[in-house]
Amino acid sequence: MSIYLDHNATSPMHPDVIEAMMPFLQNPVGNPSSLHSFGRMARSAVESARAEVAQLLGCDSAAVIFTSGGTEANNLLLKGYVDRGSKRPVISSRIEHSSVLEPLRQLQSEGVEVILLDSGPDGQVDLEAARPLVENSDAQLLSIIYANNETGVIQPLQALVEMVDRETCLIHSDATQAIGKIPLDLSQMAIDAVSFSAHKLRGPQGVGALVVNSKPRQLLISGGDQENRRRGGTENVAGIVGLGKAAQMARLEMDHKHHHLTQLRDAFEAMLADIPGSIVFGQQAPRLPNTTYFALPYYHGETLLMELDRAGFALSSGSACHSAVTEPSHVLKAMGVDDNLALNAVRVSFGMDNSLQDAEQLAARLQQLVDSLPAVIRQAAG
Repeated sequence: MSIYLDHNATSPMHPDVIEAMMPFLQNPVGNPSSLHSFGRMARSAVESARAEVAQLLGCDSAAVIFTSGGTEANNLLLKGYVDRGSKRPVISSRIEHSSVLEPLRQLQSEGVEVILLDSGPDGQVDLEAARPLVENSDAQLLSIIYANNETGVIQPLQALVEMVDRETCLIHSDATQAIGKIPLDLSQMAIDAVSFSAHKLRGPQGVGALVVNSKPRQLLISGGDQENRRRGGTENVAGIVGLGKAAQMARLEMDHKHHHLTQLRDAFEAMLADIPGSIVFGQQAPRLPNTTYFALPYYHGETLLMELDRAGFALSSGSACHSAVTEPSHVLKAMGVDDNLALNAVRVSFGMDNSLQDAEQLAARLQQLVDSLPAVIRQAAG
């Protein structure tokens, strides 16, 4: 039986989430916009879920816009809230998720100035290099990922916020990887908008949210008056109920989850350190409690993934394939990592269903793979 260690890609649903969703999958479910009893029941379920998300994030329920996931939420924010006629730039970073970088490229093609901040070698945005760019920009939007999906590195968002005019600059963070793993209370933070997906916090796939108080300049999805006229289309009631329950469980289990995941990550990295030449990216920076992004200099990432998959371990590679050509991670390139080493990157992301034994078995298998290499390769790496 495989050991699943790819929770940053998607996390198995919490049992309580499945239970909460079942009535809305098995029974007749009304349209939340309908006035009859079935519709009112569906509307009540959607609004209860909205309240759970708001309670997890410390925001007003009215700020929660349900979407099909984090990608749509990021697109809605970037394409719906940016003033394309303004000469004021949008500021983001080179280590964003593709669901931010691609909409930014589209905005650039439409004439919007986009400033991408560099990363330091630790995986955090380089604050010193960013300061003159940000302070002199008169930016209309600052969009910075809260915690990187590859390295798990938590970004110095507050320090960047202090560099912009809070009266005129909208602050957004793609918090997809952070929410549910670390506390995030918007009532105590200078953030105007966050986006995220349910399936990263043990909810269902195909649903997420953008949390923002203001109205978009233009809609990403036009249609009916759903989501307070901010996102057209009949709501995914079962999915939204699942997101609400996942938000509730994340809030109730936050402390226990953080402790458990930190223990697994730290134990695995201690064992990984015994393998000659192993490197953990971003290890010196604040990180998510569940994420280890590492490389063995003598093992190509995809080769290592296939070897581990055959041995019953499900992990992710840091590289992306485009037209059958393997390219190094854009995040590692931004950190200044050599391309050859970046191509070896592999990510372990633990979840609540993992145990210390899982970490031990993975480390042992990695050691076996290294030991099976020719001595000359091991000596060169050491």
